[in-house]
Amino acid sequence: MQEIESGKYDHLKDKPVVTYCTGGIRCEVLSSVMKTRGFKEVYQIDGGIFTYGKEYGDDGLWEGALYTFDNRMSIEFSDKTKSIALCEKCSTPANRFYDCPKVPCNSLNLLCTKCAEAMNDEICTHPQRKYSNAELIG
Repeated sequence: MQEIESGKYDHLKDKPVVTYCTGGIRCEVLSSVMKTRGFKEVYQIDGGIFTYGKEYGDDGLWEGALYTFDNRMSIEFSDKTKSIALCEKCSTPANRFYDCPKVPCNSLNLLCTKCAEAMNDEICTHPQRKYSNAELIG
C-alpha cells in the first residue's frame, strides 16, 4: 500500500491493472486505494487466486502451489500441480514452506518433503532470518 501511495506506480494510472491475492480481501482494499489515487482501470480476480484455482485447477493460467498465511502453508489445486520452485537445501522441486522447528528462529524455508523431514534433526543454520509465518501477514 505504501508503494502505491508513494507514487511509485503512478506511471501506470492510464493502463489496465489486474490485482490478485489469496482470497480477494486484500485486493478489495488495494483496488480502492488505487482508484482513489487516480488509476482508471483496476481489475481483480473475484474471490482471489483461491477461488480461481478451485474453479480452473491446474488447467488455468495459474502455475504451482498457492502460498497461504495459515497452518496449511500452501494449497495445490490438483494432483498435477507444477513445481516452480526449488528446495533451499538440495535444489529439487519444492512447493511448500516449512517453519524452522528451532526456537526462536521459526523462519520459513522452502523445502522438498525429504529435506523437511530431516530438518527436525538439524541445527538451525539461518539465525539471520527472523521472520515467521505470522509476521509475514503484517
